[in-house]
Amino acid sequence: MIEQDLLIRSVISATTDVFSTMLDMEVKYAGEAIEDALAGGDVVSIVGITGDWAGSGVFCCTPGFATTICSRMLGTTIDPNGGAIDDEILDVVAEVTNMMIGNIKNSLEAETGPLAISVPTVIHGRNFHFRNISGLRGTATFFEGDGEKFEVRMQLTPAQQSASKMRVPVFGLAHV
Repeated sequence: MIEQDLLIRSVISATTDVFSTMLDMEVKYAGEAIEDALAGGDVVSIVGITGDWAGSGVFCCTPGFATTICSRMLGTTIDPNGGAIDDEILDVVAEVTNMMIGNIKNSLEAETGPLAISVPTVIHGRNFHFRNISGLRGTATFFEGDGEKFEVRMQLTPAQQSASKMRVPVFGLAHV
């Protein structure tokens, strides 16, 4: 079983590294969140994980913060209080999620064995809950950066345990 502190350390390291390297933004770990709470933002990006362990990684933020990270990633000036969320912003959120979850995956493979990740799925909307129907153990962490709070969630369990409970397809991921 993956130790909870290893999972949290992996999330913190991957998140701070991606934000620092790719967005030139300092973010700080701000504590654990409640795993089944109402989503902390209106933009959510999910990456599925498979291998001997299975689960998902999730990034949640406000539309304003999504706009800010898009602006930083692309080196453009975008008003975070301005327009609507567009495809460019959602693509950047997906790419940032892909990098964070990919780095987390890489740091955990010494414990889990080889893992694969799916193409990110991005959801934009309001008032939805996260619910874990397969009993996956994970972590939900808050971060602060550029005056905003955001969440990174990671859930993993040995694939044998998750498959015996329920197999749920993840969009963009081939299932055999």
